[in-house]
Parts: sequence; structure tokens; C-alpha cells
Amino acid sequence: MYGKKITIFLGFITFFILMITSGIQMSAQNQGQGAAELIKKSLLEKGVVTTREEFVKILKNKDRYVFTEDEFLALGNEFLKAGKPHMAVAVMDMATDIFMDSIPILGLLAHSYFVAGYEDKSLEIQAKMMAARGKAELADFLEKNKNTLASTAEEVIQRSLEATGGRESWEAVNTMVVVFSIQSTAGNQLRMVRMYKRPFLYRQGLEGSPNFTATDGTTVWSVSNNEWREIASSDHRMVSMDRWLLNYKKFGISYKFMGFDHINGSPVYHLRRIFRDGYVEDLFFSFYTNLMTEIRSDYVQHRPFMKSFHSLWNYREVEGIKIPFVFIRNMGSLEPPHGGVVEEVRINVALNDELFLPPDYKK
Repeated sequence: MYGKKITIFLGFITFFILMITSGIQMSAQNQGQGAAELIKKSLLEKGVVTTREEFVKILKNKDRYVFTEDEFLALGNEFLKAGKPHMAVAVMDMATDIFMDSIPILGLLAHSYFVAGYEDKSLEIQAKMMAARGKAELADFLEKNKNTLASTAEEVIQRSLEATGGRESWEAVNTMVVVFSIQSTAGNQLRMVRMYKRPFLYRQGLEGSPNFTATDGTTVWSVSNNEWREIASSDHRMVSMDRWLLNYKKFGISYKFMGFDHINGSPVYHLRRIFRDGYVEDLFFSFYTNLMTEIRSDYVQHRPFMKSFHSLWNYREVEGIKIPFVFIRNMGSLEPPHGGVVEEVRINVALNDELFLPPDYKK
């Protein structure tokens, strides 16, 4: 009798252990279930809408499933090869809820949208991918170079001046004439001439034309048929040949260091420039070259939905200083972008004040 009880007791113990072991195995199997495989099965059997609803439930019990980036990428590619881009879009869109800043995931989502015929959506996702890549590259660059980076506006300005020839070289430039070709927003090729004379004289007009605009840094004139007429214009902010990196305080300009950013994946310093009339520009300088690469502003002051972007490229040396020979600018998104290419630069040529100022001008 005693032996029988022992046998029964051991039987219960064995059964209990088997139940626990079975439960552990079932739980382990459940926890090991791949989310991508579940999504594939649901898409093929139930369609996109229902699968999306089930995916929301899966996310609420995320600990019970395995989410791997490679499996989602493989599934997206599998649907693309099978000629089912809409299902690939669905898979990769769900994957972005898990791997939010994954460049491969965003890249395949953009490609899937394009194959499915949604080019605008593809471009939108590509922009997100570029932003994610930029953040990753910026974080990596900051980690590797944290002890060598500028940390104030004055440091960034000084580095930029050195990169374009140095403060002394710029101070030795008293006049400058820049001739450049430009494609207008209407698609016409024009040839423009800009003249600078320190401290604050500036003039711009079509080559060979008697008509131009000019300023002494405060008043702006429009000249037509030798008639000088005062106008309301922002041209007075263009009088600096060094782009207001030298002696800017004399013009009532201040700078603020805004930190680090990235443009098209490239790390940049971000400075904010504030003019004496309150006008604001955001400037970006390459970490690698210390050159100014972009200027952003409101095309119309206090209307942030009308942004102006001015990109600067291809810096070349001219008599000891470097200036950008290529630029592209859009003007407040009102018109298509237009670009310019510098063809000629003349330094310290004789320029009479009469070229910039009306005959009856009094200082």
C-alpha cells in the first residue's frame, strides 16, 4: 500500500514536471516566433488592411515575438521579386514602426513606393532616409572629433576666414568686381556685374546696361536712364564682399552659435545671423572645410512659409582669398531655383564713389 502511494505520488510529480516543461517549451516557442513570418502569412491570406490591424496587436505584445531587421528586409525584397510592390510597401511601412531610423528599411520602403507607382511618397521617404543618415553620420563625427570642434560663433567665423585666405588677406581687399553668368527663373542666360567698395558701397546690374541698383549700406537706389530713385530693398545687406564675416559689428550685426547640424548627410556648424533691422539668416559651415555652404532665410521677413535657400559651392582662390564660384538660390519658393557661375573676379581695381552714389549725395 505504501509502495502504491509512493508510485502515485511520483506519477503526479512526473506529470506536474511534464506540464511545467511543456509550458516552458510552448512559451519559448511563442517568444521565438518571428513577427515577419506572421505578417507574411497574414498578408497572403487576409490582405493589407487586416494585416495592419493584426500588426498593431502584435506590437502591444512585442515581447512575445522576434523582430529582426534582416527578416523584414528579406520579406520586402521577396514581395518585390514576386511582383507585389504594394505588399512590399505594407511590410516596410510596418517595419518603420519598429526600426524607425534604419537607413536600409527606409531605403527599401522608398524603393517599394517607387515600384508601386507612388513617386511623391518615394521622394518623401528618401528625404527621411537622408535625414536619418545625416543624424547617424553627425553623431559619429561628433564622437570622433569632439575635442577639435568649434563651440562659439566667433570660433566658427575665425575658422572660416582662415579657410578663405585669412583675416589679413581680406582686410587688404578694398574693392572687388565680380562678373557672373546667371540663368534667370525664366530660363534666360544673363551676365551680371557686382561691384564692392569698402566699407559699405555696393552696385549690381546687367553687364553693359545703364540700369542698376546701388547702396551705401543704408539707402538703396534704383537707377534707370541716369535717374536715381530711392527704393525699399534688402540690397543694403549685400554690401559685404566677405559675406559679413569681417567687421560685421560695424554694421550692427550679431551672431549666435546654434550648434551642430547636417546637410545632405554632411556635418555642419549652424550659426544664426541677426541684422540691425531684426532680419535673421541661418548660416551653415562645413566641419571638414570650414567654408560657408548654405544660407537660409525668410524671403519675406516674418513669413517663415516662404523660405529662401542659397547654396555655395566650388570655392576658388583669387589673389589670396577664396570665393564660391557656383551658387544656386531659390527665392521664397515663389519661382523656380536659379543658379550662377562666376566668370571673372577683379581685386583692388579703381572704383570711384560716383559709381555707387547719386550726384547730389551728401555724406
